[in-house]
Amino acid sequence: MALTKTTIRFSLSLLATAAILSTAAAQSSTVNFCDTASNKALCVELINEGKTWAEAMTNALNAVMKKARAGQSIAYGVGPKLPAELQPQTKQSIESTCHEAYDNIIDNLKQCVGFVTDDPYSSLRTYLSATTFSDCTDGLTEFNVSLPEVTEFDKEMLKLSSTLLAVAEKKP
Repeated sequence: MALTKTTIRFSLSLLATAAILSTAAAQSSTVNFCDTASNKALCVELINEGKTWAEAMTNALNAVMKKARAGQSIAYGVGPKLPAELQPQTKQSIESTCHEAYDNIIDNLKQCVGFVTDDPYSSLRTYLSATTFSDCTDGLTEFNVSLPEVTEFDKEMLKLSSTLLAVAEKKP
């Protein structure tokens, strides 16, 4: 009887140890996707408990897509905020550049979702690197126009793009 109790206790101990190790391994894999990210907390939020690289990358891309879409009104709201003294052609050029920069962000993110499962030319990192709003902010800067919300959106997209690149680096 004592042998049976000892065997049961040992078996329960092994099960508890296995459960702890399994939980630790799952948490560690999440952390591993983000260990090179400059903003680890943001990275963990974006990958949303993805267990595999594909799941983590897809979760992150979808989360960034949602955040990018929230900036549409900023990108498409540049025109009316431009100074009246700018030439109409200049206004049109800046407005068009900002619309195009925003549309490129969305298009690049959509492409990247497909690259998670099928990326024969290693395009994922290239498209992620191009997921910026800097063409718009550069156009504004060229004509000494300051729109803080545009600058903030650009900074946010740069931070998100950088985080996506950190997760992309972990592709097996």
